[in-house]
Amino acid sequence: MTAIDSSVAISIAEQRELEQVEGIVFDIQRYSVHDGPGLRTNVFLKGCPLRCAWCANPESQQMQPELMLSAHNCMSCGQFAASCPVCWEAADHVNIRVEELGDRPAICPTGAIHWVGARRLAGEVMAEVRRDAPFYGNDGGLTLTGGEATMQPAFAEALLRLARAEGIHTALETAGHTQWTVFERLLPHLDLLLYDVKQIDSDVHRRYTGLSNALILDNLRRIARLPAPPIVVRVPVIPGFNADAASLTAIASFVLNLERAPLEINLLSYHTLGRAKYQSLGRDYPWADQPRLAEDEMQRLAGLMADQVLSAGIVVRVGG
Repeated sequence: MTAIDSSVAISIAEQRELEQVEGIVFDIQRYSVHDGPGLRTNVFLKGCPLRCAWCANPESQQMQPELMLSAHNCMSCGQFAASCPVCWEAADHVNIRVEELGDRPAICPTGAIHWVGARRLAGEVMAEVRRDAPFYGNDGGLTLTGGEATMQPAFAEALLRLARAEGIHTALETAGHTQWTVFERLLPHLDLLLYDVKQIDSDVHRRYTGLSNALILDNLRRIARLPAPPIVVRVPVIPGFNADAASLTAIASFVLNLERAPLEINLLSYHTLGRAKYQSLGRDYPWADQPRLAEDEMQRLAGLMADQVLSAGIVVRVGG
């Protein structure tokens, strides 16, 4: 853990107030070695303004809890008069009425039918983070991710302030599409910012994510004018979207023009691990026809960017 800074100390009254802030969490991933230095506890907040066609966590997009049905997990447990598979025979199972399911999501022994996303108090989440703290060492800590954590600013701020008050390293993974006032609220409580830059061409960005990148790029420019926190730019490398020299060198050029250089540029390889989640949500996977990139191609693209930003002392690496 990082040393406790007296400037981030909070009173008992403040702590109790922050612990009562409520948010919607869809996962807490413990012992993660990604999304920040050292061993991390990643807290996934629900809700995202973008609709990236390749999104690996489609269950993160909507703010409200959602029903997921995973037929392959069903063990036909026989607890109910009518068998569960009838649910998966529906053409659009997301339209199944909750009352038709009764208490099945609560007592399903395998989680084949379950709600994803739950309302949690910041104090409850911090209790889980605190259990991992002995394993953080000098580098590990808490990472807020999603979804898009900036869509729940009060909850994100509460978690960050509670963590820093205990000397726990804090990081935020963000796609950057939020109002500047939200960043003003969160940045003072961060030890590290992981900032996604997906594409410089605004038309391409809008076509495949649903939104322009103007706000995203402007926010990063403004953050880079501040003395802190340290920034890592992360680029998901997506075939058919930005996995080409022109797109990545454009991103490198943008980064070079920031007033404060990021520590690193991380290239994140496209994967299809989230494909089954779309089926569980009753949705088609829109990026199904795109192949994964070979490791040597990822290294080649990383080399192109590394040559471009070498003079600024920016490290480019695959993964992060």
